[in-house]
Amino acid sequence: MEVASFHLMPWPEAGNNVAWPYSEAEFEPELGSEVYENYLEQLAYCEDLGFDSIGLNEHHYTAYGLMPNPSVTAANLIERTDDIEIAIMGNILPIRGNPIRIAEEMAMLDNLSEGRMLSGFVRGIPTEYAAFGINPSESRDRFAEAWDLVTKAWTADEPFDWEGEYWQYDDVYIWPRPYQDPHPPLWMPAESQKSIEFAAERQIPTGNIYVDTQTIAEGFDHYRRVASEKYNWEPTEDYFWLPRMTYVAETMEQAREEAEEHLKYFYDTLFGGLYRAGVQSELMEEDRGGYREEESFDYADHAPEKGAKAMNFDFDKLQESGEIIVGTPEYVTGEIERQYEEVGGFSRFVGLLQFGSLPHDLAIKNHELFADEVMPEIRKLN
Repeated sequence: MEVASFHLMPWPEAGNNVAWPYSEAEFEPELGSEVYENYLEQLAYCEDLGFDSIGLNEHHYTAYGLMPNPSVTAANLIERTDDIEIAIMGNILPIRGNPIRIAEEMAMLDNLSEGRMLSGFVRGIPTEYAAFGINPSESRDRFAEAWDLVTKAWTADEPFDWEGEYWQYDDVYIWPRPYQDPHPPLWMPAESQKSIEFAAERQIPTGNIYVDTQTIAEGFDHYRRVASEKYNWEPTEDYFWLPRMTYVAETMEQAREEAEEHLKYFYDTLFGGLYRAGVQSELMEEDRGGYREEESFDYADHAPEKGAKAMNFDFDKLQESGEIIVGTPEYVTGEIERQYEEVGGFSRFVGLLQFGSLPHDLAIKNHELFADEVMPEIRKLN
């Protein structure tokens, strides 16, 4: 079992009722500089603690995550670390005006890190399309075209022309080439039926976040079924990852006391703000059906209600459903083991060990306890 620490880099002091887009007046540069340094220190420290990888992502116009360009974050972490994998999980392909730029940046980072990059690509959430003025109904087709363009740019033996629906190029042949052969490992999140089937067709490892364990199990089962019945291959555990907000402390009571207010801030203010934006955004109101189809969860017994849950935080329900894991080392270990069995196995546990407004000292403590007490046990799972 590989173990990763994934970081959203959230803004820790957003107002309680704020919704996307966040006012620039809310950003305090002096605090911003301190927050970035703390977060980068937390991620770099993961190498000393024995984590296999550190994860980054991309968001825009929001206190939910302070990484509009994860390549900048990755470049900083390359200089702070020596061996740990740096996983961009990931770049939002459909909104980029020039996907070739992503291919070049990732190839450059892969060389700078001597092959330590993992390249995750995502469709992004609807607010990203509002931020870049792109119709969200185009997201799936843009994602597929950009995916194929970037991977071809990494692997083509000679210059090629590209005449796609959204991008057109003459004589594509990027320099530098990726350090890894043929390119950095790929990953994508997959929640909807079409996304799961896209990943299964291309044999891409996947995972899902902010949903209960049952929904993840049903998604993984659908991936396995599609891979086997439609594309004639059998996925191993290597194709499945489990991301979870996780907090470890000496007692159950202490773990909840230290984590709950920061989880509430994440769900009610940061995550909830994105869903309030989904209600208010003119662009998404005009094409609500285009981003997610009615049949998105036909593979599952129930569709996750992320919006209602985000704006109505309930610690006990989230803990009971497996969406968050908060407790003693024994509890956290046992819960990860239970979810491993329920979803049919996975090869990488992705812990969100800093979340919401969790302060630097508690984030460091959480990483240390997890690394010392939990990680050695869950490594035995496969």
